[in-house]
Amino acid sequence: MNCPKRSSTDRRSGRSWIKIYIWAVVISSVAYFGFNLARDIFGGEEAKVRKFIMQGKSRLEKKDIIGLSDMVADGYKDKYGNDRMTLVYGTKSFLAYYSDIFINIERADIKLNEAKDATQAEAEVTALMIFKTKEGKPGPALDGLEGEKDKFLLKMIKEKNGWKLLEIEFLQPLNIMGEKIG
Repeated sequence: MNCPKRSSTDRRSGRSWIKIYIWAVVISSVAYFGFNLARDIFGGEEAKVRKFIMQGKSRLEKKDIIGLSDMVADGYKDKYGNDRMTLVYGTKSFLAYYSDIFINIERADIKLNEAKDATQAEAEVTALMIFKTKEGKPGPALDGLEGEKDKFLLKMIKEKNGWKLLEIEFLQPLNIMGEKIG
């Protein structure tokens, strides 16, 4: 079968389209990372609080108890009688109870205090949380899964090394490890 030979201009034309494509990908990537960097730097305290919340979500999903404990302020107190130490131990038990954790933050309404330096913030967070218990046995796809949509009020304080969790309140009852909380 005779295939027509490609001329050198056809090959150059093909190479130039590849170069254009590669440059477009490089420029798009640089613009994307530049935009995210600028948003983090110039987005103000609200962007930093949002990043703090997303970091907490990620650490919960990864079961990073040390990272989570670093996110809690020394003066933590909540209406459930927890201080920093009991919250960390409770979180450790929570993470040990579940084999997998997935959290989808649907909404985070952030309010900074009115002071110029914005050293305190509140965030009302709506999140869908799905947990897989360690006792989950093989079978139907949803066997061993627990999940629900919940609302939390997070109170945070800005310290010299960033935002820290000062208090958490469950705005609706939450079922964790088989017990109602909130």
